[in-house]
Amino acid sequence: MLALLSEPIVTAISAHLGCDATPLRRLIGPPTRADAGDLALPCFQLAKAAKRNPAQLASDLMPVVEAALPGISVVAVGPFLNITFPPGLVAERLLGVLCNDPVAPLRCPDQQRTVCVDFSSPNIAKHLAFHHIRSTGIGNALAQCYEAAGWRVVRINFLGDWGTAFGRLMAGWQREGLSRADLEAAADPVAFFNDIYVRISRAGKDDPSVAEEAREWSRRCEADDPEALELWQIIRDASLAAAKEIYALLNIDFDDWRGEAHYRKHGAAVVGELESAGLLREDQGAKVVDLEEFGFKKPCLILRSDGGSLYATRDLAACEDRHQRYGFDRALYVVDLGQSLHFKEWFAVAARLGKPYAGELRHVGFGVIQMWNEEEQRWAKTATRNGVPMMLMDVLREAIDRARAVVDEKNPDLPEAEKAAVAEAVGLGAVLFNDLRNNRKGDIRFRFEDALNMQGDTGPYLQYAHARLCSIERRFAEAFGDRAAPDPALLDRDEEKAVLLAIARLQRALSDVVAHDDPSQLANALLALAAATSSWLTLGNRDRSARVLCEQRERAMARVALVAAVRAALGEGLRLLGIRAPERM
Repeated sequence: MLALLSEPIVTAISAHLGCDATPLRRLIGPPTRADAGDLALPCFQLAKAAKRNPAQLASDLMPVVEAALPGISVVAVGPFLNITFPPGLVAERLLGVLCNDPVAPLRCPDQQRTVCVDFSSPNIAKHLAFHHIRSTGIGNALAQCYEAAGWRVVRINFLGDWGTAFGRLMAGWQREGLSRADLEAAADPVAFFNDIYVRISRAGKDDPSVAEEAREWSRRCEADDPEALELWQIIRDASLAAAKEIYALLNIDFDDWRGEAHYRKHGAAVVGELESAGLLREDQGAKVVDLEEFGFKKPCLILRSDGGSLYATRDLAACEDRHQRYGFDRALYVVDLGQSLHFKEWFAVAARLGKPYAGELRHVGFGVIQMWNEEEQRWAKTATRNGVPMMLMDVLREAIDRARAVVDEKNPDLPEAEKAAVAEAVGLGAVLFNDLRNNRKGDIRFRFEDALNMQGDTGPYLQYAHARLCSIERRFAEAFGDRAAPDPALLDRDEEKAVLLAIARLQRALSDVVAHDDPSQLANALLALAAATSSWLTLGNRDRSARVLCEQRERAMARVALVAAVRAALGEGLRLLGIRAPERM
């Protein structure tokens, strides 16, 4: 939306210099310092192309830019052109668009491209641990933002549903003579599996036959033994049902649930292709691919010495299948940074095979999450309560309960159903936003008190800002009735201009999310919008004439149109991050 302000400037400079307008559009943006102006144009690239001094070029372009739009102020500061717009001009160019299409700031031109987003991807037979919030939340936000940017999105949950651990679990099941009825009687099926695994693992410390039984069950699975696969299916179905409870709570769904088990036999095609290309060699009985040309000292393992497939084999097979199935232009793998080497290796193998998609495979890595341990008074990777590990569902439920206590205190007159809905939205939003506002590559910390604080850079702060704007709209309707078309000229304060510019900048933030695969770009742009809006609304506490619901109906009409635009932008921005925006709090 900033293009509505910058395009006349781009056109004027392009005509003056006789240069292509496209690079110019990318150069103009918000200044590095907020007090420098509304937009800035660094002249380095233009000067290099024209073989001129950047600072001199900036000075020469001042009158050209000033003539492009009436009333704008242009200042050359070294090699930069800083541009300031009068409030009325900004309102004239932006408010009508926002009234007609409230979510325009969070939409980009249709890309007509497809992206596969592989995220969450837990191991089955285990509860989702608290750390799964990172892959799950980041991946869902990226999927939403890519869709808003015009991409076709395929959401993939690549389940860890195969491997030697299942052989051990099956051995324990068989040793204890358990049945489906025992599982159905369990209050928590996943905890039931975990207890079996713990018991058989303990038994294995003193009984060498346990390891052989586990290997035998693994071999039976690999050989498609009906009894083994039936037991595997029981474990998978019960585990997936538990995981889907969390996904339903977070309002997340997937288009593709194919896990590692689905691709266990696709590895043969990968091996055959590598052999045909002359890329596979033997190393101590294993099959490997050399990656020296990519700077790797060690080769990538493709097959174990016993012929079993590895993660790289299954990832290569899954990627090829997804490309054939979905024809993706880009594929994202939202997995922690600890797996960086694995992704670099198999991406390099795909490149050695000459895969057309190799250059668009992206590992979207992220740091660890630590939780404050109240009992030990320290930050820890593994959150516990009374010595018991806190799973993701534990954290989500506690956040909802804490939010409910605040809702009961602050708004006791809300209907019961609305209280429950608000508490759920605020609790979940607090957990998600605590993650998403941070650069994904960094480690993050979570403490309930911090995440649920309505005064800080938190999800509840943004949700409250949204609810406050909804309240203003309701009070306007009570005071003035239906709205008429607003007069943009009546938004003539710098504070109102700042709000409009903060809305317009959301579109660039969305583009940055897609460019860098980092939802924090949008999260922080929403915080900036909320801060600008708060400054504007606070002005009315000091100056009655500056209030939204002022005595002049026409001015109130223009201001409430701006309120509606902010409310729509905040609500849509939160939705893209996977967070609900209540109308009351």
